[in-house]
Amino acid sequence: MAMVVWLFVALVITQSYTASLTSMLTVQQLQPATRNIETLKNSNAKVGHGKGSYVSTYLKDVLGFKSTNLKNFSSPQEYARALKSGEIAAIFLEVPFAKLFLAMYCKSFILAGPSYKIGGFGFVFPKGSPMLADINEALLKVAESGKLRELENSMTGTELCLDMESDHGNPSFSLNSFWILFILTGGTSTVALVFYVILGKWKFNHMLQLKMIWRLILAMLSKNYQLRPEHHVTMCPIGGVL
Repeated sequence: MAMVVWLFVALVITQSYTASLTSMLTVQQLQPATRNIETLKNSNAKVGHGKGSYVSTYLKDVLGFKSTNLKNFSSPQEYARALKSGEIAAIFLEVPFAKLFLAMYCKSFILAGPSYKIGGFGFVFPKGSPMLADINEALLKVAESGKLRELENSMTGTELCLDMESDHGNPSFSLNSFWILFILTGGTSTVALVFYVILGKWKFNHMLQLKMIWRLILAMLSKNYQLRPEHHVTMCPIGGVL
């Protein structure tokens, strides 16, 4: 019986692993719902941007979006909620914020369309400031040394992908996924082992009892044979007299 249970568990694990592997190999890649900005404008879709960002002005004055179709949001959680609920069709963010947002929601959203190089963040100094040359030199060194890339990776790499916790479409299997099966097989094997030991002990005791019974029978037969009276026969020659 234990062998049958182990074979059943092996079959279940094999089928589960095969299904999981097939799902991972055939999973569809994320595709943007909207391909370009013209589609958004022509469909009169609502789009979002960060609250207090210069992106709002750029969307209206340069890209030609209507003010009534622009919505501002304050946090990545609000971005995700609005996109998932369909409140907005897309959101425009500065590149650092966009990378941070995608690091947090790595399985639900994707970067689409071109990136626009526009003025944004910068340092402001008074005219003739003695710090200007030093700041320029420091920024150049940081850019050339790759320190900016390291800082960017450290910021986005430490963000936990929130989609990993709620990703039910492509589950992964581990030993914890089969703990019930392992408990079942372990319990069945233990019961089978206990049953085997008890049965073996019972057989041993039974054989011992049979041996004792046979020994007792043989002893009784031997004793009865020894107590049986002897028959004495006197031999005499033919024609003789006793």
